[in-house]
Amino acid sequence: MNPGPYPKIDLGSPIQVTGAAGSILFAHYLLGHNIGGQTGTERRETLYYRLHATDHRTRWREAVTNPLLEFRP
Repeated sequence: MNPGPYPKIDLGSPIQVTGAAGSILFAHYLLGHNIGGQTGTERRETLYYRLHATDHRTRWREAVTNPLLEFRP
């Protein structure tokens, strides 16, 4: 698989995250993830969105490796 123009990122050891029915998971876009199989009959929905910071296009490579770059303390 071609990862595209993104720099190599050390993801560390995987940790499985699970939740009860009705749970919501808010995750940072740098969270490494994989697709798990749907084994139940319940409906699952996913919503993806991203905030867009001013001048992001000029520093996107740095933003990919520094998760708090575009957020003020």
